[in-house]
Amino acid sequence: MMKEFSKEDLEELKSRGVNEDMIKEQMNAFDGKFSRPDVVRTASLEDGIQLYSKVDEDTYIDAWDAFIGKGKSVYHFIPASGEADRFLRELFSFLKAPYVTPRTNFEKNFFKHLQSFAFFNELNKLCIDREDKEVSDLMEIGKFKLIVEYLLTEKGLNYAEMPNALFKFHSDSSKSFMAMAKYLPKKIVKYYSSWEDTRTPIQESLIESAMVSGVKGSTVNVCYTVKVNERDAIQDFVREFKIPIEKKFGVQLYITLPVQQPSTDTISLSADGKPLRDEEGKVLLRPSGHGAVFNSFNSLSADVIFVKNLDNEAPDSLKKLTVRYKRMLGGVLVNNHKTIKKYLRLLDKDEIPDDKLIEIINYVENTLNVKRENILRLKHSEQVEYLKSKLNRPLRVCGMVRNEDEQGGVPCWVKNSDGTVSLQIVEYYQVYDNPDKLKIFNSSTHFNPVDMVCYVADWKEKKFDLTKYADAKAWVPYNKVCAGGDTVRRLDRPGLWNGCMADWNTIFVEVPIKTFNPVKSINDLLRQEHQN
Repeated sequence: MMKEFSKEDLEELKSRGVNEDMIKEQMNAFDGKFSRPDVVRTASLEDGIQLYSKVDEDTYIDAWDAFIGKGKSVYHFIPASGEADRFLRELFSFLKAPYVTPRTNFEKNFFKHLQSFAFFNELNKLCIDREDKEVSDLMEIGKFKLIVEYLLTEKGLNYAEMPNALFKFHSDSSKSFMAMAKYLPKKIVKYYSSWEDTRTPIQESLIESAMVSGVKGSTVNVCYTVKVNERDAIQDFVREFKIPIEKKFGVQLYITLPVQQPSTDTISLSADGKPLRDEEGKVLLRPSGHGAVFNSFNSLSADVIFVKNLDNEAPDSLKKLTVRYKRMLGGVLVNNHKTIKKYLRLLDKDEIPDDKLIEIINYVENTLNVKRENILRLKHSEQVEYLKSKLNRPLRVCGMVRNEDEQGGVPCWVKNSDGTVSLQIVEYYQVYDNPDKLKIFNSSTHFNPVDMVCYVADWKEKKFDLTKYADAKAWVPYNKVCAGGDTVRRLDRPGLWNGCMADWNTIFVEVPIKTFNPVKSINDLLRQEHQN
């Protein structure tokens, strides 16, 4: 398949950080040389997903508070480098449509509730300045496309070129910016006056991070992965807007912005197996999914890392609930890490009583959810070595919500190459072309909202090299039908919470659906939970 690439192609790709070996690996994945999850069944309550009582929740929250009170290193890892085309796709489709008034339910809903968007005041002011008419007046005379142009294009606010991280998601009914403006330089307050009563997902995530792991006088570490062309704008924003948050919570925010490297992009193929090319004839590369940020995740210097998508940030009305369950998940994590340390110390001794060995086996099988047939038939020494290998791995605790037809990965029991069965998060495109596995996938009672917390240090508190616990062959090739009707073949890297965490210990915990508030499309901001 490499014959499709000329010498000039390979040289040009190399200049973008993608060498010939990387292209061969990707073409091999397209050719079927990748690993698939061997899904046995989905996880459910009492079969892999834990549901805790309020008393238990409070106990775990206390454990988390005690942990951060000791000054332990914690990071919040928030991918913010995803593609924005889906967020504004329907509005661009409206601009290209042959009609001029809203027809689809999406379009009608957008214009009907336009005043409910956090960006409305800014858009309305612009329309008055440019057209001497308010948005409502422009709609009365049928200027719907002009309104969208003023919102999206360089003719107006140019939101299409704005990083999603800086999009005005929520109205700040508390007017907390006004209350904290005294902490900002006057020139900054004046410059950002249009932001006074709004919140971006960056602001919401910084506030949430401070509430989850902040202790007065401490440092709260937050890492956003960003696109190279968006880094400066995001850096300028957080440099200023972190100040009132720091003052409010009495913490220092340490924010890093690693760039998603172009070398992580992947090729795409046409239906007949030829690499897609741009208008200049160059091989087309595209972002390769959340697995592209794995190196940034692995490089974080911390014992504990929270992982959450930036498009799932809640307004103030839901923050208390959201923060409660993140702290609860943190408590489940640190308590289990203590148990793992205790058991590994026992296993490290020359002799361990049989009753203790049975206790550890029970913990691995029923709490860490790693099942092995006939484990009791192994020799004593073999049991010890097996238990050591399974206990001394990275640990994650993942919130799972009830399945209400949202898109996302699902919790599954998966058979591993060593014959064990354990918990994994499986994505649709990992099974979509296998009818039997897809049937299992679609039967899931829960799904993954990407709300997890990870312990990435071993029992001696030495940082794991997470590459050793990833399945590097878990590429995800899939077919995608484009707007014009053509089918293309795309390729994602092993997912951050899928292949990249394939050999981790995993605990699933049910959390309330109200902790999951995704914004995949602009009209999702009209949902009740995002209207504060």
